Amino acid sequence: MFSRRKPSRNSLADIQQYFRQPPPQFLDLELAVCWVLECLLKDDNYPSGLLQKLTREEPQLRLSETVLQQALEFLEEQGSITTYTQRCPSRGRPRRMLHLLPTARNDAEKLMSPWHSWLDSHRLVLT
Repeated sequence: MFSRRKPSRNSLADIQQYFRQPPPQFLDLELAVCWVLECLLKDDNYPSGLLQKLTREEPQLRLSETVLQQALEFLEEQGSITTYTQRCPSRGRPRRMLHLLPTARNDAEKLMSPWHSWLDSHRLVLT
């Protein structure tokens, strides 16, 4: 049986606007792992900091907290990252900081080329 889905756009101009400003794309587990590794190659960070950084640096991309946690669990199981707590003067409780282990640095760096190729192919081209 065929479904006749009613277009969510009212005009062709609306469709043109969709291509100028498409909805954000959510990262899946593999891409989330690459994002986390890219960040941790530069510096230690904390989970919500990674989400904020993604929104700031790659505004067309989104990462759900669930997928982020799955990516962090995957990296911990792989022995790629470790965590430690860090007190922050502006916060009451310490942050759970993420650290890329030196033994995982080479493997993380190998993923950066395909990750950046994927990023480049999915970046918005605004005219």
